[in-house]
Amino acid sequence: MTKQLFKALGAVGLMAALVALSVPAGAADMRAKIPFSFKVNGKTLPAGVYTFSTSQTSLLVRGYGDGAIALTNRLESRTDNQAKAIFHKYGDSYVLRQVWTGAGAGRDIPERRRAERELASFERVAIPLL
Repeated sequence: MTKQLFKALGAVGLMAALVALSVPAGAADMRAKIPFSFKVNGKTLPAGVYTFSTSQTSLLVRGYGDGAIALTNRLESRTDNQAKAIFHKYGDSYVLRQVWTGAGAGRDIPERRRAERELASFERVAIPLL
């Protein structure tokens, strides 16, 4: 009986630790309605309402029934204090490049595809986050 109790408590403790690791300290959740389909880390997501969650090394983009995750680099700005998502527009395609959480902090998604780097021009599009 005591052995079973210790096993159960150990399993509960392990689950609690995993849940704590899956939600990093200082994570910020923001929402935005994105009016166009876009790519995150090579995955195309349809237009819709998305939640953006940041951690120290990654960005999680979640929508209704779809989502993507990307490794990111930290950004800082002394002048940019608005929460927003920055997209690069290549022709008719949009690629998520940055997410700013406000207070001068943001996350940058490094360019992934060689073809995107080789394109001569892109248009920068900012969508406010709530």
